[in-house]
Amino acid sequence: NVEPYGTFQAQAFGKPDGTMVRMTCFRVVPREAEIELESLVQPSEEVEELAWIDSTFDMEKLTVTGIMIVEDLKEKGLID
Repeated sequence: NVEPYGTFQAQAFGKPDGTMVRMTCFRVVPREAEIELESLVQPSEEVEELAWIDSTFDMEKLTVTGIMIVEDLKEKGLID
């Protein structure tokens, strides 16, 4: 089951000030659905890589928007 999670907006990495990126996120539940989704979702066009991350992921590899999302997940108790 895929359900809406939230929309996050921040300065776009490597772009001129004021250039914003908006990410609409979805949550996959239960774990079995996540496994099934891995076989269906593939990187394409401007997305060069897909990765499942958790709170132990190296935050230096994330954009500002990515950090916002991980922090929101932690605050809501959805990841450790």
